[in-house]
Amino acid sequence: MWRIFQGIWATREISEITAAELSVLLEPLSSSLIILDLRRRDDVDCYPYIIPGALLTANVDLRALIGWLPSRTRVVLYATDHIPKGLNHLPLWRSDLKFYALSGGLRAWWRDDLKLETLEPYAGGLRARQ
Repeated sequence: MWRIFQGIWATREISEITAAELSVLLEPLSSSLIILDLRRRDDVDCYPYIIPGALLTANVDLRALIGWLPSRTRVVLYATDHIPKGLNHLPLWRSDLKFYALSGGLRAWWRDDLKLETLEPYAGGLRARQ
């Protein structure tokens, strides 16, 4: 019985992806890939940059957002360094999605000198600068 639970759990874990791997996948998987910036609002205010195409989730109902995603979407999660431990349960919400954590978070993306978009404040929120 324990092996059955281990197998189920293994399929619902969050895999890791490096910044270099993600940067290569951005264009070819753009229609089946979503990147979620899980940083708190104060972290975003301190470092107002985001991975191109990522969605800020600071003021979003994450459970509702995950529920809205199409089946078979690949979801990449990141924060400043690593995703908060409290969000390791996200794969349990949707078994038809594949979750990845950006290894090293936004700092790793920055260290690899990959493109970032700046954010500017507007109407109580943030948006990517065009």
